[in-house]
Amino acid sequence: MGRSDFFWNEFVYGGHLGSIGASAIVLTTMVLLKIPVRWEFVLLAYLITQCLYNYNHIKELNIDSLSNSPRVTHLKSYGGFLAFIPGLYGSMFFALLIYFGNKTSILFGGLILVLGLFFTIKGKKLSKLIPGFKSFYTALTWSLMVIFTAIYCSYPTDLSVLLFFIFVFLRILINVSFSDIKDLETDRKEGLITLVMIFKDKQQSLNFLHILNVLSFTPLLLGVFFGVLNTYVLFLLLSFIISFYYIQKAKSKDADITSLTSILADGELYYWPFFIFIGLLLLGY
Repeated sequence: MGRSDFFWNEFVYGGHLGSIGASAIVLTTMVLLKIPVRWEFVLLAYLITQCLYNYNHIKELNIDSLSNSPRVTHLKSYGGFLAFIPGLYGSMFFALLIYFGNKTSILFGGLILVLGLFFTIKGKKLSKLIPGFKSFYTALTWSLMVIFTAIYCSYPTDLSVLLFFIFVFLRILINVSFSDIKDLETDRKEGLITLVMIFKDKQQSLNFLHILNVLSFTPLLLGVFFGVLNTYVLFLLLSFIISFYYIQKAKSKDADITSLTSILADGELYYWPFFIFIGLLLLGY
């Protein structure tokens, strides 16, 4: 394997795509709340997500050898160094957080890290007992990035923060649930009861996601109506088109759910800052 191949595989299979999505959430949050952009916090969001992704991937190497063998092959190329990667990202996260943050943000950052680690350690067992636990827990952990941003930047956790938190929760819930469709067989073998398993078949699951796609924008509309969010937040409604397309596309028999998840569902977060910047430019803010 060449050096360029290794770095490409690391970018794809090393969790970096998801971690950039976490950075996109906090960047969008800062712009929406009119908080001066703190670039070190954008990096912090990336580091904590990388820590959690790598810890999860390492712990589930045996399971992923069936459902995601390319990632397992890449991770094993690290050899004995693999076990140190989550600790490296976690150490960098706390070093920067202690240097730049305050006491409350350090505690909250630690809480998010614990919640993320808890899912890898105990979450699968609870997902076998509580229907939809995996889906809701993952969405909750990701949406806490909104609260984390407000705390780190000393912004009051007011109605604007709460409404955007709910919006992010619902959008991530759609993303996670759609991703779970491609893992149905693996999750059944493990005995996990994901949200999409509650429904009779794939068609019902996708129809439910269509409904969630519409409802997810209610917090933004309420925020603009009550004057706690600026009108440029409505440019995030462009995400509706993306979700509508890949959910509808997944209804066809020959749909490649894995590609739709990787390119469109997971990629949605990357577009958020651009949607907001377009709104800022067009509305003259």
